[in-house]
Amino acid sequence: MSQKPVEVAQRELEAQPKQPVARELTRSGPVFRPDVDIVEMPEEYRVYADMPGSDGEHVQIRLEDGVLSIDGALALEPGAGWVPLHREYRLGGWHREFQLSDRIAADRISAEMRDGVLEIHLPKAEAHRPRRIEVQTG
Repeated sequence: MSQKPVEVAQRELEAQPKQPVARELTRSGPVFRPDVDIVEMPEEYRVYADMPGSDGEHVQIRLEDGVLSIDGALALEPGAGWVPLHREYRLGGWHREFQLSDRIAADRISAEMRDGVLEIHLPKAEAHRPRRIEVQTG
């Protein structure tokens, strides 16, 4: 018996444990996949990525061949002005990729960073936005 699509979607949206990116081999130190929430709004999709320790200056977002890539680094490395007295959070960079469909207006993508949370706005292409159709009466 196959699973219903709703059950599969709900399982995919459950919080996942933090995992290092397995194929990232070009950087020193660990690189993690930031946890994300994706919300659909009438006019756009919003991606919220948790990237604690990063700021807007240390985050790079690229769109190439339909793949949206997010890369981030810590704003301050240990020894560069701060020394943790106690640390439970593993330090490292961030990397995440998303394949975008033609439903996204790629030329209007924007992003902002606030308190370690990256918010990416993915506007829907005009053809995929909901619209109201007037009913003519005669």
